[in-house]
Amino acid sequence: MQACNTDKTESPVLDTEIEKEYELDLWENLSNQTRIFQIRANTIKTQDCLNYFIESSINRTGNNIEINLGKPQIPSVCERGIATAKSSLDLGTISNGVYPFTIKLGQIVPSTGRLVVSSGSFFLSMPSPIGFRIIHNTLLRVPDNTIWGYIGYDAIAQPVVVQFFNDLASISQTNDLPKGYYGYFNLLENGSIELGNAQVSTDRPIQPIVRRFSANENDLEKLIQSYRDKYGQSILIRLRNTAGKEY
Repeated sequence: MQACNTDKTESPVLDTEIEKEYELDLWENLSNQTRIFQIRANTIKTQDCLNYFIESSINRTGNNIEINLGKPQIPSVCERGIATAKSSLDLGTISNGVYPFTIKLGQIVPSTGRLVVSSGSFFLSMPSPIGFRIIHNTLLRVPDNTIWGYIGYDAIAQPVVVQFFNDLASISQTNDLPKGYYGYFNLLENGSIELGNAQVSTDRPIQPIVRRFSANENDLEKLIQSYRDKYGQSILIRLRNTAGKEY
């Protein structure tokens, strides 16, 4: 009588041309005086609930970092709408150095590379990503004492915007940062500032702001409040700093 084969272990998928299922991006979460490095993942295909999530985990052994991404999970209560499934993986505060980095997607053969951390940036080198793509492989770190955001305005309030920038310039400085992706904003080669959609909560025209601010915080709060009191709903000012404070 022949014994049954109960070994159901599946061999890893080796096809490097496998369809890309996920997008990964680098992020440094700035809040409550802390800096937490994250890998943010989302499916490329949309799901039929806003709150689908990706089953995920992180394993760290010494300097070795391994990320595991599973399938999108159906939420217990569906928030109706169309969106990608998402997951944020916190790697905590990471010291400067080079970290061997592995990304696993189920039974797909692991992708290997390295994460290079310095005082000015995170760089994820992944020469042959299988089943995913990396949106930004370099994340520049927002320096301390930086404020950023925008002023949204009605067309009639354009002169107010100019005056606000002049008043803000009197208590802050130009932040001569290298061009590139900072997560919360992107400094383009043409000198313009691009804010991510998640950073903007208005459909009105906006003027992005990135400045260095090391003066008395009360001065900034008073300036913003004075414009809100005087011009009401014709403008919308949203600023935040590297300590996580929002104005």
